[in-house]
Amino acid sequence: MNNKFTDIWKTRNKIQPTVMKDWVNSDWARGRNQFLTFLVRIKDKSLVEKIIEIQEGLSTIPCVDPFPKDYFHITVKGCGFFAKSKEYEDDVSMESLQKIINRAKEVLQTFNEFDIFLSKLNVFSEVVLIEVYDDGKIGELNRGLQVIPEINKMEFDYPNLLPHISIAQFQNNQEFTRLIDSLEKMRDIEFGIVTIDSIKLVIAHLYKKYPKLETIHTFRLK
Repeated sequence: MNNKFTDIWKTRNKIQPTVMKDWVNSDWARGRNQFLTFLVRIKDKSLVEKIIEIQEGLSTIPCVDPFPKDYFHITVKGCGFFAKSKEYEDDVSMESLQKIINRAKEVLQTFNEFDIFLSKLNVFSEVVLIEVYDDGKIGELNRGLQVIPEINKMEFDYPNLLPHISIAQFQNNQEFTRLIDSLEKMRDIEFGIVTIDSIKLVIAHLYKKYPKLETIHTFRLK
């Protein structure tokens, strides 16, 4: 199992939750509202149902704000925010989209489909999450996509990439210790194995409450 996840779990009682009040005007987005990213969308019906069951149990805790099921995903490689002119380091030109797609086709056609194992709940300061165990495959995809010159190197690219599925954010800090107590009891839950056979290039449209994901292109793995 991933020691980075274990290290994060050990800090759970020291975490101060980051309350997300407005995605667009957050320190990350800075007023921008279209984020381009490669990801795996979670659509498996039985898996989604199991996640929703966990969300419903946690949503009785005041600080927990569950994500909609259409948001469930595993990030592979963030690209940056669409912009007409480059103002910030993580801005991406809208005109470069087709080049990104073409270059990504060349990179991703060399990768085979693979299985991931979803097991254990954990918590970052921003989200409640499910840990993803993939034998380093998503990191390999991330490294491959880093060669595309039109997209940016991101803080959480490989080797800092830690694949996970975010299932809830925080709307306040009320009864956060109760959340930690609940997660300790539910920590070792297993969600099973999922086969990853495609990667999506997606625009995350940011709103005040939750992002909405729009798939721009699907890349099939071998």
